[in-house]
Amino acid sequence: MASLRSTQRIAGLRFAVPAAVAVAGLAFAWPADAASIWDGDASGGTKIYGLLNCDSPGSVTAVSDAQRGKIWKYDKPSGSNRCESHGIAVGGSKYAFQNGGTYWFGWSSKLSSTVDNNATFQWKSYGDHIQNWPVVLKTLGGRTTMIQRQPGNQVFTIWSTPASANTWNHYTIGLHLSDETKGGWVELWVNGQQQKFGDGTTRWACRTFDSSNDPKWGVYGAENSRVVNYIDDLKVGTTRGDVD
Repeated sequence: MASLRSTQRIAGLRFAVPAAVAVAGLAFAWPADAASIWDGDASGGTKIYGLLNCDSPGSVTAVSDAQRGKIWKYDKPSGSNRCESHGIAVGGSKYAFQNGGTYWFGWSSKLSSTVDNNATFQWKSYGDHIQNWPVVLKTLGGRTTMIQRQPGNQVFTIWSTPASANTWNHYTIGLHLSDETKGGWVELWVNGQQQKFGDGTTRWACRTFDSSNDPKWGVYGAENSRVVNYIDDLKVGTTRGDVD
């Protein structure tokens, strides 16, 4: 099944030109030689996450899909602003991502709506931070869009493609973490195909670490609409092969 998902394609890909716009605790120490860090299979229950940020009456639940088996359902009702998972748990403790490390995040997503939102994936900053969110995926103007935020509120739209509701797509994001202005990088693969960013590169140089950072999946924003994000194949590793 994983091979079928990785061979899906998105048609009509266009790249947005980059443009600046205005806009905790102890963790389990994973061995340095480890590759596969985390399997977010829905059969593991919500204890696999660091915590949940899902406003009532929203919910994060494991549901059955006829083709995929157990998958995650992030259900954000109209009138609610957020239904996300926050971080990952490894060995029973919230995992701490390290400055200087390289991490890969893989998952499949099916959105019930292409209404504008703030994020379906966030690489979110915590603690003494200046970036808030170095990298997000969101739906904007009917397009799945990646935005990267640099210090000084410099926000760049680095990639986008037409979005489709009720369609599975597999995303792989590679992040090399650095608190230097352009010491880190982002890579993006969609349905097994590496994407080019608006500057023509496949690796966007940027600042990717901000005191403490965690991945967040789900739905943030779109307060006036119900949006369900179905998610499967959640994985975190130190190589792309770990998560595809």
